[in-house]
Amino acid sequence: MSVLTYQCPCCGAPLQYAGDVGKLHCASCGNSFDPADVQALQGVGGESDIGFDRPEEGFTREELESIRAYVCQNCGARLMTEATTTATCCAYCGSPAVLADAIEAGVRPQRVVPFRVSAEEAEAAFHGYFTGKRLLPNVFLKTRNRIAEMRRLYVPYWLFDCAASARITFDARRSRSIRQGDWMIVRTDHFLVQRAGSMRFAGIPVDGSEKLDNRITESLEPYDLTAAVPFQPAVLAGAMADRADVDAAACEARAAERVAASMESALRSTVVGYTSVTARQRSVHSDQGHVTPALMPVWLITTEKEEKGGTRTYTFAINGQTGRLTCDVSYDRGKAAAWYAGIFAPSFALGLGILAFLNGRGALPQGEGNATGLLIVAGIALVLALAVVGSMKAKLKTAKFQSDAAGYGLNETFQLSLREDRFLYTTETRHRIAQQNNNTRAPMQKGR
Repeated sequence: MSVLTYQCPCCGAPLQYAGDVGKLHCASCGNSFDPADVQALQGVGGESDIGFDRPEEGFTREELESIRAYVCQNCGARLMTEATTTATCCAYCGSPAVLADAIEAGVRPQRVVPFRVSAEEAEAAFHGYFTGKRLLPNVFLKTRNRIAEMRRLYVPYWLFDCAASARITFDARRSRSIRQGDWMIVRTDHFLVQRAGSMRFAGIPVDGSEKLDNRITESLEPYDLTAAVPFQPAVLAGAMADRADVDAAACEARAAERVAASMESALRSTVVGYTSVTARQRSVHSDQGHVTPALMPVWLITTEKEEKGGTRTYTFAINGQTGRLTCDVSYDRGKAAAWYAGIFAPSFALGLGILAFLNGRGALPQGEGNATGLLIVAGIALVLALAVVGSMKAKLKTAKFQSDAAGYGLNETFQLSLREDRFLYTTETRHRIAQQNNNTRAPMQKGR
C-alpha cells in the first residue's frame, strides 16, 4: 500500500492537515497552505509527446533514370547529381575517387530551394569574412586565406510541421526591500504560476546529413521556403546533392526539442510582474505532425592552415539562398583574455578616480558606503568588458545550435488557454547595514 505525503513548498518538511482551519500546516517553518495549492504544485506531470507523420514516397522510374549516384571511396558520402555528369568530386572531402552507380530507392525530396548566391559572391563573402575580426587566431591574419576546395551542394533536410500544445509550471518570486532602523529587510513572495497554450509550427528544418554538423546547418538558417520549387532532376544541374543518411525518425528529437523550447518561451512571455521566474515542470504535446523532405543550397568552402602537429582543414559554409556565412573557427582565448583585461583595468581605474573625487567632496557616505561603491565600480567595469568582448565574439559567426524554433512558430496561431497565479508563502531576510564589520544575516520564514 502506498502512502501519499505532501512536502512544504517552503522548507520541504512534511505537511499535516489542520482540520480547524482546513489547511495543510508545516510544523517546521510555521507556514500553512491551501490543499488545492499544494496539490497543484505537486500534481503537474512533466511528460511530453511530440510526433510527426513521415513521408514514404519514393523516386519515380523516370527520375531514377535521370539521376546518377556516387559513393565516395574516401569518406563514404553518398551523393547524387544529374545523369549527364560523367566526372565529379566529393562535396565533403574533395576526393576525385568517386564511383558512378544507379541511384537506390529511397525517400524522394519534395521541395528544393534553388541557389541564388553565385560562386563569385560566395568567394567574396569568404575573403571578406577575415576583415575586422579582432579575436581571430593569428594563423588567419598572418597568412593569406586560400580556398582549398569550393563545392556547390544541396543538403538534405527534413522540414517539420505540427500543432503543439503545452502546459508549464513556473516558480515565480516578487521581492521588495524596506529599511527598519539599522536593518535592511527583503521580503520575497513565492508564487506557483501555471500557463497552458497552443501554437502551430511550420517548416522547422533539421538536416539529414551525417557529414554536416548540425551546428553549421542551424547557423545557416533561415531559408525562405516560399521560394522552393518541386523536385526534379534538372534542378541538380551543376551541383551535387547529398542523400539523406539520417532518417526523419532520428531527426524528430531535435525538432521536438526546438518546439518545446519555443512553447516554453511563448508561455514564459505571459508571466510578468515578478522579480524572477524559473520553469519547474513542462508538458508538451503535438498533433497534425508532418515531415517534408527537402534540399537546401549550401556552398562549402575549405581552407588549410599549417599548425602545430600538421595541417588542419577549416570549413566555411554559406547559405546558397541568402549568403549567410558560418564556420568552425573559434575565437582566440588568449586574445579574448587580453581584451577583457585591457577594458576592465582602465574602466575600473576611471571608476576609482570618480569615487575618490566624490569622497573628497563628501558626497558619499563613509564605512560600508565605500565598500558598496567599489563593488558598483567593479561591476560596471566587468559588464563593459563582457559587452565589448561579447560583440567581438559575435562577429566571428562561429557555428552554434539554435536555442528554439523561433521564426517557424506562426505567432498569429498562439492561444493562451490557462493563466493561473497562486500565492504560496513569504520569506524574509534581513541584514544589518549600520556598521561595516557587523553584518549579520538572519533568514526568517513568515507564512501568510
